[in-house]
Amino acid sequence: MIIDAQTIIITLIIIAIGSYFGLGLVRQFALSIAQENHDANVALDTAEEEKRLRKERDADAAAEFAFAKVAPLLPTPSNAAPSSAGSSHETVQAADV
Repeated sequence: MIIDAQTIIITLIIIAIGSYFGLGLVRQFALSIAQENHDANVALDTAEEEKRLRKERDADAAAEFAFAKVAPLLPTPSNAAPSSAGSSHETVQAADV
């Protein structure tokens, strides 16, 4: 085998072309893995969010049930007319809003 400048240049060109296509394949493989990983993370996040919302709904329902049991025991506000000093204070608060 003759080793001269032309053979070295052709060999380097072949190696460069092979490396270009090889790295392209590696890049495509890495991208597909990253996309699958992203999809899996989104699915996990969605499942965790659904669990959190379900727990929140259950807690709200339990709180409403507990309040419904206690509500009849709470004192009701009296229907007596407030004093004039109290009503002037309420008007000031209403004017601020």
